[in-house]
Amino acid sequence: MSCFHHGTRRASIRNYGLSCRGAACYTARARRKDWSHPLMKHRFPVLVLLIILMSSLVSGLKDGRVAAGSATSQKAENEFLRNFTEALDVIQDKYADDVGSDKLVYSAIKGMLRALDPHSSFFEPKEFSRLREEQHSKYYGLGIRVRSLIRERGRVVIVEPPATGSPAERRGLRAGDVITRIEGEPIDDWPSDEVVGHLRGPKGTIVNITVERPGIRDPLQFRMERDEIPYITVPYAFEVKPGVGYIKIDRFSESTAEELGQKLKELDAGNLSGLILDLRDNPGGLLNQAIEVADFFVEKGKLIVATKGRTEGSARPYKAPGLEKVQVPIVVLINRHSASASEIVAGALQDHDRALIVGETSFGKGLVQSVYQLENNTGMALTTAKYYTPSGRLIQRDYSGSSFDYYYLNNAISANGKNRETRFTDSGRKVLGGGGITPDAEVPMRELNRFEAILSTRDIFFEYARRLSSGQVPSASNFQVPRNEEVGAPPAKDIKSASRLEITDSILEDFKQFLRNKNIEFADEDIQANVDFIKRRIKQEVYTSSFGLQEGYKVAVQGDTQVMKALDLLPEAKRLMLAGRSTPAARNPEVK
Repeated sequence: MSCFHHGTRRASIRNYGLSCRGAACYTARARRKDWSHPLMKHRFPVLVLLIILMSSLVSGLKDGRVAAGSATSQKAENEFLRNFTEALDVIQDKYADDVGSDKLVYSAIKGMLRALDPHSSFFEPKEFSRLREEQHSKYYGLGIRVRSLIRERGRVVIVEPPATGSPAERRGLRAGDVITRIEGEPIDDWPSDEVVGHLRGPKGTIVNITVERPGIRDPLQFRMERDEIPYITVPYAFEVKPGVGYIKIDRFSESTAEELGQKLKELDAGNLSGLILDLRDNPGGLLNQAIEVADFFVEKGKLIVATKGRTEGSARPYKAPGLEKVQVPIVVLINRHSASASEIVAGALQDHDRALIVGETSFGKGLVQSVYQLENNTGMALTTAKYYTPSGRLIQRDYSGSSFDYYYLNNAISANGKNRETRFTDSGRKVLGGGGITPDAEVPMRELNRFEAILSTRDIFFEYARRLSSGQVPSASNFQVPRNEEVGAPPAKDIKSASRLEITDSILEDFKQFLRNKNIEFADEDIQANVDFIKRRIKQEVYTSSFGLQEGYKVAVQGDTQVMKALDLLPEAKRLMLAGRSTPAARNPEVK
């Protein structure tokens, strides 16, 4: 098994919030050594994984001044590995409780990587499999989105609108259906990941599920054949107001740029007066997809991002490869959970004055990970370089001098604004580096008050929407989804009827009684103070179950203060875009 080198086959793998290098995100198998020490014939096979990993790291990350094959270096490696295997032997033989060798070895690897930086990580087999599954933008299952629901009788799972053309859609599963059994077994106490694991499986295999449906007394039985399901990374695209498009990108995987192109086509983007690109809560993903997304909006040949590291070949500029496809004013939304590839896109559009940025300072994750495939279907992401925006801003937030636990706290992000470098956009506007992307307009996310949080965390709005759609509220018959006893029949409501669905005073009175029945303590003042929020959330859940996720999301956006600010700033974004085309780019210090 050969050690990785630049001629080795490359692959793209995304981590949760971890930005790989897209087409340049390396997958390699670490070098195997022939160790002569008798302890290398350890009785626990999983130890081989750590030996391979450590030997690869020690030999691959040495300072260039040390000869790779020198006797001194080889002896140091042997001594290091001998110490570890001796310690593992003692633990296995003498520790008070029986402990699996895989647990010990995996913990040792994670501890070693944790000593480097917050983002170098190790993936156990299940994690690595899920990583590759997400990166390839597809999996095998039923095509349903599920979430846990808190109910008195235990944990169940809610089915949200099935993917178009999926087994779930073909067989007639609906938004609002509640899965109660899988293969005849009750799932009330199953963890969410266990439920998902039973719903997924090899293509062509069968799974039997039982669901409860509002308005139908008896449980429904579904026999379903698993099929290939795409991961949707651009879930929402619509006009938030006439002539203004809104597009949400959840993450960057193999299909993101293609999905974005399709959504722009559906919106007829060339005739829009403005576009809001929502990258909030986007943890990142593939570098090549970030470049292709930015390429929709940045002129050909302009720098999108640059990487720079210690090793040869790590310094590289990435420029817009094609022609600018969408020439409309843009506002980009980010928050403290926007990271990595989403920061690359936001930083490029800000530096080239192609967009104004609204929201909160982003996470500040600008480390390039090379992903190595190891033995036993495990993997490792190792930091090999850093990202810089076109103006030369370092995206990575400083993590020195503090614990990594503190690094992930929200207040650590906001406290990172001191002593940050100043750079300039193409038109000469000042921007800050060394700690994520700072928005042009700071608009914090609206926090729920106590009463709103109680209603939201107890799934009150979902439960009440089911009550409305099942015809249990006499004064709200227009909310009812027509009953259809045919299992495979889709919901019968027409999206054109949506404008007639309004939350009236009589519905609010019924909602109050519903809260009392659920033992939710409240005063009339609580309802009045939060009436707009309550109406919007009920309507959102009804629209989601009746018309699909996007229609429900449109309702939610109406109360989004950051989206409203973005709408206000579109005229300024237009002036900035037009001025940028006639202004020479400002000169910034060279990245060193």
